[in-house]
Amino acid sequence: MRQASPHLETAYQLVEMFLHMVRKRTGEQLDAWLAAVKASHLEAFASFVTGVQQDKDAVLAGLTLPWSNGPLEGNVNRLKLIKRSMYGRAEVDLLKLRVLYQSKTSRDRKDKKKKMQGQQVVHLKKPQSMKNDANSQRITTAISKVA
Repeated sequence: MRQASPHLETAYQLVEMFLHMVRKRTGEQLDAWLAAVKASHLEAFASFVTGVQQDKDAVLAGLTLPWSNGPLEGNVNRLKLIKRSMYGRAEVDLLKLRVLYQSKTSRDRKDKKKKMQGQQVVHLKKPQSMKNDANSQRITTAISKVA
């Protein structure tokens, strides 16, 4: 299809150039890429280029700097999912347990990392109000199976 349509080949090359900038963090090529897109006169890229130009500083930072907010966004997504699934079903103590719950594998991995760094390892404990309540223990067990 690319051989049959020069517009499609141009679009393909522009996308490949942009992906290369993202993967290799070569943001210094952004201006050249924007000029190539404008020279191509492809309407499909018009709104994308407009958005990139409006937030050029942020796009340039994203294409050059090594930092990412991906882990933060993953945790926000997890918290929202837990909140939605527990809406109207439980009190704050159970919500706190579910939010702070860590699987044994995850806890072991963090313990190992902290020990390597020489920090003290602290595990999550149940709130006082839930320590001897059989119903709370059953719910906590069910949560740990789900989580």
